[in-house]
Amino acid sequence: MSVEAPELYMRMFFYERRRLAELLSRSGRLEEARELVVRNALLLSPMVATCGPAGPNVAPFMVTFLPRREHIERLLKELEHISREYWGQGARAYVAASRFLLENVYNPELVDPLMLGSHLMSRGHTYQNITATGKATLGVLLPPDEGALELRATVWIEEEGLYYRYINMLHDLMHVVPRGERSHPWYPAVIFRVDEVYDNSYHSLGKLVWRRS
Repeated sequence: MSVEAPELYMRMFFYERRRLAELLSRSGRLEEARELVVRNALLLSPMVATCGPAGPNVAPFMVTFLPRREHIERLLKELEHISREYWGQGARAYVAASRFLLENVYNPELVDPLMLGSHLMSRGHTYQNITATGKATLGVLLPPDEGALELRATVWIEEEGLYYRYINMLHDLMHVVPRGERSHPWYPAVIFRVDEVYDNSYHSLGKLVWRRS
């Protein structure tokens, strides 16, 4: 059964990221595309806090919204096609990637906005804490000072299967395909199911705005 995401979350997190994808789709230069990504790093890569056997830990993770199960196989095929078609084509690959984001990742009919994915580049502190507790908190900042969200989540790790493939292929689309070279293998996928949303802006200072029932 689908759960409706709160309006504040959709406006500040989902649709602001969609706006960035729209800007990327119109970018004609690789340098300009990279600058957009860097300038919005804290929106694209929330800080993920965990606590457990490895101690308190915080690290940035570039996250994406995950497709609903009934759509994921079609999207995997589309990712494969784009990767072949735009391999090593710089800004053209970024434009193709941003179009995929607009049509699929930022389409609330296809994704569950409250399901986020990323990958773990090591089996370090975050990996150890998530494995032990299954809990994490994500801190999102809308730059420069337009709002902040605290997302408390149930978390698990997948090292095979559809979401594992999807998360790694989507990462490749943004970071490997434009350059046409691979610098590292695929990594374990980490899945975040958002359970609580807090408004951490200076106006609200940690007000609970939504909790999964």
